[in-house]
Order: sequence, then structure tokens, then C-alpha cells
Amino acid sequence: MSFAYNYDIYDTEDPSLLKTVKGVLSIEGDELLFEYKLYDMMGTVVSTLNKYSFSVNYLNKVMFKKGLFGSKLLIETTKLVFLEPLPGSSQGKITLRINREDRGSAQEFATKLNIALTERKLKELGDDS
Repeated sequence: MSFAYNYDIYDTEDPSLLKTVKGVLSIEGDELLFEYKLYDMMGTVVSTLNKYSFSVNYLNKVMFKKGLFGSKLLIETTKLVFLEPLPGSSQGKITLRINREDRGSAQEFATKLNIALTERKLKELGDDS
């Protein structure tokens, strides 16, 4: 299962400078795989295709939000370091903007991951008793 995402990155020192990240998020086995390219304000590609993945075991929360002006997928990891290589991530969290045509896939993606996270937590609680 995969779907497209995008989000903007603002330079904290010069808010007029902007880059856009466009990519595809998918699950490959037990890995969450981010594939993306960076674009400048004019839409020109400024990076090669980047790939980054980490184990779904390091996910803390995945939340899909459907809004009036677009949908978003919030991803939060158990430690800050797991999302650090992704541009625009902060404090172990990243928010991906989802296009209308990918809304259903992103929502299903979040639902399946949350079910898996809940099952993992219940299993861990059962192992502790």
C-alpha cells in the first residue's frame, strides 16, 4: 500500500525561502518507506530521489485528519532520531499533506497502522502480566 504526499519547508532564518517535498509513502514488509524529492519555490527539482525507511515498531502514533482545505497525516515516532533524516520533521513528528485523490489510501494506511500499533501494545501488556 502506498500513496503520494507533499509538504512545505520554511527556512527559519528567512521565511521567504521555501522548499516543497513531494514523495510517496509505502510499507515494505515491516518498514515505513519514504521516497521523496525536494523542489524549490519555482517547482524546479533540487535533489535526487531520496529514500529513507525505519521499522514500524518505532511508530508511536499515526493520525489521519480530513480537513476542509486538505487532509494531513501526522506521524510520530517513539524517539526523535527516527524521523530526523526527513526534511521538515521536528521533535520526532512529521505532518504530510495528502492530495484529494490519495485521501482514501492515506486513511486506510493510518487505520491499518493504528490497528497494528494497538495490537502490539496489547501484546506487550499481556507479556508483562
